[in-house]
Amino acid sequence: MAFSATENAFYQTAEKITADMFGSDLLAKEMLYQMQNYPALRKPVTEMLPMEIITRFIYTLKRNNNIYAIYKGDSNGDFFEVINMQSSSQLFTHYEAPKETRWMVIGIKGIGEKRTRTFSYLDTSLSLILRRSEPSNFMATSRPWFQQAIVTDKAVRSDPYTFSNLQQKGITYSMRVEDTGIVLALDFTLPKLHMLLKNLKFAESSEIVMFDQEGIEIATSKELVSGQGKRVSEIFLQSEKDKVFAMEEGDEKRFAMVTTMSRENGSNTYLGISVDTDEMLKPYLDNIAYSLLAALLLFVLSIPFVILVTSQIVRPIKALMVENEKIMHRHFDEVITVKTNIIELSQLSDSLVTMSKSINAYQEAQKELMDSFIRLIADAIDAKSPYTGGHCKRVPILATMLVKEAGKADTGTLKAFSFTTKDEMEEFERGAWLHDCGKITTPEYVVDKATKLETIYNRIHEIRTRFEVIWRDIEIAYLEGIIKGDNQEELERWRDEEHQALTDDFRFVAETNIGGEFMSEARKDRIQTIGKRTWLRRFDDRLGLSDTELMRYSEEDTATLPVRENLLGDRSEHIVKRVDFDEEGYEKAGFKLDVPTHLYNYGEIYNLCIEKGTLSEEERFKIQEHVIMSIRMLEQLPYTDDMKRIPEYAGTHHETLIGTGYPRALNADDLSIPARIMAIADIFEALTASDRPYKKGKTLSQALKIMRSMRDDQHIDAELFELFLRSGVYRRYANEHLKKEQIDEVDIELYLN
Repeated sequence: MAFSATENAFYQTAEKITADMFGSDLLAKEMLYQMQNYPALRKPVTEMLPMEIITRFIYTLKRNNNIYAIYKGDSNGDFFEVINMQSSSQLFTHYEAPKETRWMVIGIKGIGEKRTRTFSYLDTSLSLILRRSEPSNFMATSRPWFQQAIVTDKAVRSDPYTFSNLQQKGITYSMRVEDTGIVLALDFTLPKLHMLLKNLKFAESSEIVMFDQEGIEIATSKELVSGQGKRVSEIFLQSEKDKVFAMEEGDEKRFAMVTTMSRENGSNTYLGISVDTDEMLKPYLDNIAYSLLAALLLFVLSIPFVILVTSQIVRPIKALMVENEKIMHRHFDEVITVKTNIIELSQLSDSLVTMSKSINAYQEAQKELMDSFIRLIADAIDAKSPYTGGHCKRVPILATMLVKEAGKADTGTLKAFSFTTKDEMEEFERGAWLHDCGKITTPEYVVDKATKLETIYNRIHEIRTRFEVIWRDIEIAYLEGIIKGDNQEELERWRDEEHQALTDDFRFVAETNIGGEFMSEARKDRIQTIGKRTWLRRFDDRLGLSDTELMRYSEEDTATLPVRENLLGDRSEHIVKRVDFDEEGYEKAGFKLDVPTHLYNYGEIYNLCIEKGTLSEEERFKIQEHVIMSIRMLEQLPYTDDMKRIPEYAGTHHETLIGTGYPRALNADDLSIPARIMAIADIFEALTASDRPYKKGKTLSQALKIMRSMRDDQHIDAELFELFLRSGVYRRYANEHLKKEQIDEVDIELYLN
């Protein structure tokens, strides 16, 4: 009872003090909000005594005698302050002020060695008494009050600290003036805080102390703190906040509590309250013996009745608790009615059964809806491009088959693995269904790119047209030579040679465009040589273009028509810049794929010189980026605890055990067993898929041979690959999803050694 009463008193006292401080906060911040709208404050101070600002500051200082000073700092470091000299007699000594001084104005401005601090002493009528100056290196922008306020639109408050001029505790409030680099601030002294704490003592022996995060006292109910103060007890500093505890100070035992008064700008102000234990216990000690005796007597007399009554109540309640546990663990089908003669409990039991059925039906409907959305996304991705086929449908089937076999394993690292609940399996299956959801952001013309010059269409047609133009130019030159009377035989020989060379060059460019042969340096050189041949363009190449296309053209590329251009070229308009790329967020997410400088590079020579395949560096990154997009999309969803690993399962199927995969270059320690299973399922399906127009599905033996090499290179898990073979998962999957001609004889021992 004493402890409860103490706790009550502590909380009430803390709330009153906090409310008082909050009121002061509101007052100070409201002053700043009102003053910031004053036009003169939004401009740098250019004159020595700007009376318009001084009178405004003095008006506010007069309204609250707890304000010691008001000042402003500019973004260039200049400083202007008005001080209420009646705040403390110590100010006259510190600032060498004449005795008739009522207000003091401090201005700091200038650059380098010319920077000065000017003191102006004003009397009650604001007439100048004296002015003096001294060198200064003070910069307002370096002060904590400026730095805290300049980064926010709100008024900020410092923790209480000792003003060096006053040797009194105080608080600084500051705020950035809207749409400017100016910070307005005022200093509050706390002379009334001591009296507040003293008046809120709830017992003779109670003590209240306010202190900062370093343990330095700000104010106490015992004495007015000045200067730097003293440290509070270590017990206060180390105690758990907002919880009453017992403490000892010498022979004295006390109840105590520490609470956080404010939390602003990353620092704390604390309130410590304590009271003598004996004083709080005294009112209750006399009643304890009588209360215990009466309670004991009542208890003894009521035991038989309690046993009789509670036995009738407790039994069905315990049974209901069992049924409630089933609902909590979502075993809805197992919930049954509890039989009892207590009508209310019987009705509650019926309600539990009805509720469990309703929750189960709703949950199943929600799951079905969620799974339908997931399948919808997967179908959309598969339908988006014939190159992906039914990949998103088949990978979950294969992955689920293998994860079930892994759960049965009783050797190696797989012995400790299994999905023990239905939720874990659903979580994995959904991750498998969504493993390529990021492909929805990958353009089809990149995924489907079958030739080097292909974008939305194959640009070999543009280049062939240029060859046609040059062919006709040769024919025209031949005919013009005949008209001039030149030797026809020599002209015909020249024309035929040029036409044949042009035909050979186009055939080479066209074959290179297919991307079937490795581009050696000699082949690249020939592309460069062919590209340097010129043709005459007579029409403006910027007519009929969209605004987006025109933005890629450089103003420097304009030329007077007709203009002679290279047959092949890498031009500025071929570059699509990468914009709004968040490099910091990319690195913070742990992605380690090298990001090309440009989003796309459609340069003709650049693409024709791709050494292997048809994809440029930019396009290859765009395809690999689908995993990054999958992770980013999935990590934004609000998962329940039983579904939070979906991004992990979906986003790791291109990682390897040795850190050579993407997008995060994870290694074996980073990859869970389900994540490794996803990699095997993704690879095997991709190798054996027969519905892709750009390749023929591999046979079982061909696919397993490739996967054996990947196992040897530590790209896939050896133990899971062995399970994949020995369990027959590969064969069962093949019988259901591969063509008959793909299912050849396989000696699994060849792939296990």
